[in-house]
Amino acid sequence: MPFLLQFSLALAVAHAVLKPLSDGLFDTSMWVSKILAPPDAEDNDTTRQFLKFNQAALMEGWLSNVPFISSILLFSCIIAGFLSHWWAGILMYFVSATLGVLVKMFFGRSVSYYLAFLYQKMISRVADYRKANDADRLEAAESYCRDLEMIIGLYQGSHLRPPTAKQLKGNPYGDLRYWLNFRAK
Repeated sequence: MPFLLQFSLALAVAHAVLKPLSDGLFDTSMWVSKILAPPDAEDNDTTRQFLKFNQAALMEGWLSNVPFISSILLFSCIIAGFLSHWWAGILMYFVSATLGVLVKMFFGRSVSYYLAFLYQKMISRVADYRKANDADRLEAAESYCRDLEMIIGLYQGSHLRPPTAKQLKGNPYGDLRYWLNFRAK
């Protein structure tokens, strides 16, 4: 087997290994942003911008790199496949997608697992802002910590997976218990 094809396959495996963490962090941060939004928020450009800013605040630092690296691995896998053989790029796309879905299905974690990542990162930011005497950011980070503690308390032990972007569309703004009640039905 040519080196580029082996390399492409290795990238596909790396993408598949990283996919559950990548998707879980991204989906969880978007979900948290939506449930922390005001309950009377309307679905418009301003609200969508608010959700993106909240998600960026939750994923700041190395957490935001995980989905980026996963995407880079996928595209690198496809490109390396095309450089090997014209048909190998197409094959690597399907191999990556299949491996990613299977690994996510069998090794995906509950929402409380990803909430712990977000919470730990926020705790680190609180310490950094406190050390830098940045009162405004410190207050915002402490508020996020309190919100995350409350959400973790609600969803701890529920074994629910984070809602996907499609599932999140039905989730109302500001409703902390919706996903818990929706999945219980």
